[in-house]
Amino acid sequence: MMRIVLRLLLAGLVACPVLARAGDASAPAASDEAAVKSMRAEIVKLIGEPRCVNLVHCRVLALGARPCGGPSEYLAYSSTTGKGETLEAKAYEYSFLEEEVNRKKSTVGACEVLSQPRAACIDGHCVLSSDRR
Repeated sequence: MMRIVLRLLLAGLVACPVLARAGDASAPAASDEAAVKSMRAEIVKLIGEPRCVNLVHCRVLALGARPCGGPSEYLAYSSTTGKGETLEAKAYEYSFLEEEVNRKKSTVGACEVLSQPRAACIDGHCVLSSDRR
């Protein structure tokens, strides 16, 4: 029974290169940075064109990890696509990977926390608004 569990765990690490790389100190930083770019592009592709009829369709996705904590950016997406759970999972994975890249590179940045913007539906598209009325 224990062998089956170990095989499944190892198969998961092989099938998920991000997790396998996270424990490998010899993995080059350039490949990690390329993985971050690739994963962000995948998230943007999943978001697609965030269409809305009204504000209730618009959501805010926290993405990335700043060196001092908090997300590195926010993106607007639409709940009408039905990909909310997938986007949240990808955003979590992306944030973990970016945090690892920051740690490996000993990245230092401005220790400011980005305030979460509001989502708005403008001309049939979800957008971010920093308006805090």
